[in-house]
Amino acid sequence: MTPIFTLVLLGLLSAPPAPSAAPVPTIPPATPAPALSTAPTASAPGAAAATATASAAPTPLATLAPASYGYRFVPRQPANPAPGTPQIFAVYLNAQHLKSHGPILIRVETSDSVVKVESKSNGRGGAIPMVAPGVFFAESKLPAIPFIASGISTDLVFIGTSADGRKVVVHVPVELG
Repeated sequence: MTPIFTLVLLGLLSAPPAPSAAPVPTIPPATPAPALSTAPTASAPGAAAATATASAAPTPLATLAPASYGYRFVPRQPANPAPGTPQIFAVYLNAQHLKSHGPILIRVETSDSVVKVESKSNGRGGAIPMVAPGVFFAESKLPAIPFIASGISTDLVFIGTSADGRKVVVHVPVELG
């Protein structure tokens, strides 16, 4: 997660961010394509053919299955989107109730036409890195949330942008605690 995104979360609290060292983002690389091996098989007497088989690779954190997140927000989709229209299909968070000093995991699934995803709240924003076409991922630790902000509901705004500049905006409700 980028230090800018940490500032977005601080902006949720309506207080100026305290100077502190932001955690260094730890975004694992995207899962490599499966390795293919060929094994000869006989399809007819005296003939040989090659059959491809995939070997499984370990799954890095960035490609966690959406089921491993505690909160999924699915926005309403247009009935008949034009080809190449940017779309956000789902936003996954580790929880809808974000806790002080707790982790925040974000996964945004988009159409392949989306090349950039940003998050914004209260006038501050940050980019969420792409880990694969249509998959954006960020992780971090939330800063201290003052007691007075506990229980406040707010929206995290996610903006997906296509290469030609078209945008889609999704508001995701969360609660601070």
